[in-house]
Formats: sequence, structure tokens, C-alpha cells
Amino acid sequence: MSDPLAVPDNGRREPPWKLIALGAVVVAILIFFLQNRDDSSVSFLWADFTWPLWAVIGISILLGVALDRLASWQWRRSRRRRDDTVS
Repeated sequence: MSDPLAVPDNGRREPPWKLIALGAVVVAILIFFLQNRDDSSVSFLWADFTWPLWAVIGISILLGVALDRLASWQWRRSRRRRDDTVS
């Protein structure tokens, strides 16, 4: 009996494109961080402070990813509720 979750082997070996793309993005981000080590002034609400530019960019990326995850979670949740009420 064959495994239903097994990936069929068609005899061809293709490079892992997603892994290569991920590696390229990580290298690009590291280079970007290393090239932007200057300090930057940041004003948020009542606070004014100076941070390294790489930290400001990194925190912005993390906040963007968190916002994306929260929005997609809420979208899936509302879609699931709508599908449950229709069925």
C-alpha cells in the first residue's frame, strides 16, 4: 500500500527554489542592515530619540509582519464564520 502523503518521484531533480529565494532575501537584508548603521532620529508620539537606522528598519519590518499576521488571522476567522452560517 502506498503512502497517500508521499511526493511522487518523477525522476527529475529540481533545485529548491523557495529555499534559494529565502537565502537570497536573508543575504539582502543582512547587507542592507550592515550598510545602514548610521544613527537616525525617531519621533513617536511624545518621545524623541536616536536609534541606529538598522534597528528602526528591523522594528518596522517586525511590526509589519505582526500586522499582516493579525489581519490575515482576522480575515480567515471572519471567512470561516461566514462559511459556517451559509452551510
